[in-house]
Amino acid sequence: MNGMIKRYLPYALIIFAVYLLVPLIFMIPGLNNFSAVAYYFIFLVTQVGCSALYCSKHGLDFLFALIAPIAFLFTMVIYAGGFANFTNIILLVVYLIAGIFGLFLGDLAFGDERRKREKKEKQAAEELLLQAKRRDEQERERDSKPAQSPRQTRADRTRKAQSGEKKRYARPTRTAETKSSDDDFYERYTADTDSDMDDELNDRVNRLLEEDE
Repeated sequence: MNGMIKRYLPYALIIFAVYLLVPLIFMIPGLNNFSAVAYYFIFLVTQVGCSALYCSKHGLDFLFALIAPIAFLFTMVIYAGGFANFTNIILLVVYLIAGIFGLFLGDLAFGDERRKREKKEKQAAEELLLQAKRRDEQERERDSKPAQSPRQTRADRTRKAQSGEKKRYARPTRTAETKSSDDDFYERYTADTDSDMDDELNDRVNRLLEEDE
């Protein structure tokens, strides 16, 4: 409602100023016979021009055509004798039709430009909405990253634990290999020592037998 009033206000001020102030000019004694110029020309041109300009900016709005008849009600009561004059009622209808005609005239003359402008404004608004959605998505991604980091650390811990278990399972195989090599060395060492001891014993026995003889 407030937006409609703001759109109507500049044009309504012009219409009311013309319809209420112009008759004062024709009340001058020398211009009394020319008052019909105001009713049949100036008022009509004002209504058609304002309606066309309004339509070029805001599109077809048939409520706008009621402004001139409402303004003429005050003019009719103040300057033209009110509803007692049947001509005034006819003029009310004429001004209403003139307003509708002005709207269609403005749409035909400036409708394409207005549509192009509205299309550009719509595209600009859509681009702004897309940018706002992208910003929201980026903010959501940023907010979700800290929530995912603990999960990643847990996954890293489990991986490290699994790798440690693998190393543990791998160590016994290495110790078994080292043990087998140590056993072989021990067996060789003992075999060598046993052979040396046997040789010494044999030498001693031979010496004792020689002494006895």
